[in-house]
Amino acid sequence: MTAPHLTVATAMQAFRAPGEQVNGLEAVPEGLWLCDQRDNHAYLVDYAGRQLTRFPSPARNASGITFGAGSVWIASNVRPSMIFRHDRTTGHCLACLVLQGDGGVHGLQWRPFAPGEMPAAAEEARPELHPTAPAGRRNAGPGASGTLWVSRPGAHRIDHLDAETGDLLGSIDFPADRSHGMFWDETDNTLSVAETNYGHIFKFDPRSGDLLQEWQIDGPEVHGLTRGQDGRVWVGDASTNNVLVVNRP
Repeated sequence: MTAPHLTVATAMQAFRAPGEQVNGLEAVPEGLWLCDQRDNHAYLVDYAGRQLTRFPSPARNASGITFGAGSVWIASNVRPSMIFRHDRTTGHCLACLVLQGDGGVHGLQWRPFAPGEMPAAAEEARPELHPTAPAGRRNAGPGASGTLWVSRPGAHRIDHLDAETGDLLGSIDFPADRSHGMFWDETDNTLSVAETNYGHIFKFDPRSGDLLQEWQIDGPEVHGLTRGQDGRVWVGDASTNNVLVVNRP
């Protein structure tokens, strides 16, 4: 489905992903973090696709991955929807956020608290018996680990969460049925979110929720979506297990 007014981009295969079905992407200086929805592993590969590290996650139907606050975050798209936090080196599971309400969870994007944006005051911390176990919190207080943007496809919205506590900070309405991967553009502080069915990319002002632009990637099923520091946009296609780089006109 292509609307006449849409800018349409093409994508070129860069490499085959490790694992079976790549379902999430995150660009970092050393390469790409990927999550696989079949084997529920996280992989770090360089930009040529060579594997640097891997580890298993408790996530099931792993559907989104992001990096921030020194950790790898992986979305688990089964009920209850959860986000697992991992040590980037050992893969050890540090914590788990259980998401409220229905809607599932697909893409993730970590961001720090914006300048001038203050988290809620921390409640008095209570000690936990197993603070590093799944469903545990690190007890560092609201705002300590930055924030997460989370696509909730069944609810037609993008939630903004405190990454330490899981508290809801805000939401953006999403105008299509199947939101998935996303990326933050540092040049203009916008959030772009993919819609998988037709490959449309929706660009939002994250503060107001206003839709600024819509464009389309022709060819792959856009599951994972990320943007590197050099401005290149990458796609992970779970239907082919390919990782592609986008050629924008």
